[in-house]
Amino acid sequence: MQSEAEAEAVAMLRIIESAYGIEIANKREIINAITEITEDRQAILTVFTALNTWVAMNLGSLLARGRDTVEIPAEVVSKIAEKVVQMP
Repeated sequence: MQSEAEAEAVAMLRIIESAYGIEIANKREIINAITEITEDRQAILTVFTALNTWVAMNLGSLLARGRDTVEIPAEVVSKIAEKVVQMP
């Protein structure tokens, strides 16, 4: 069964996919990277706000292969989540 944190992460990934007309191939990896660091709803929202910005800034290179399916590096997601959790 999916936790509330996982459900929140899935919803946020769907929003990012919809906003940019992409499909994120490694959704489960992203969800795990975030929920292993935090299950706090506000922190998850903050992580996805930053991740949305990262996708917007890197969309060209993500789509360089000529496909609408992209993979977001897990290390990027983990770094964002770690920084968010460290915020006061």
